[in-house]
Amino acid sequence: MTVTVKVEDANLRELLARVEAGEEVVLLRGDEPVAKLSGIANPMSKAELIETIIRERAGRQPVTQEEIAEWKQIGRR
Repeated sequence: MTVTVKVEDANLRELLARVEAGEEVVLLRGDEPVAKLSGIANPMSKAELIETIIRERAGRQPVTQEEIAEWKQIGRR
């Protein structure tokens, strides 16, 4: 779906409902596409995200103070 948007006409609720229904919405300024609204595939809940982070970090060694100091120096270059 492609929509030419005038700020005073824009019905964001309707556009979001279409996106939630699976449509992709392209917003135009005149004839030029400027943005695309699309759904998020399979969004994670906060709990799932936290579990994923914990699982990913489980096998890693803790970062040392020396490593942090080195990264700070690299960032200052």
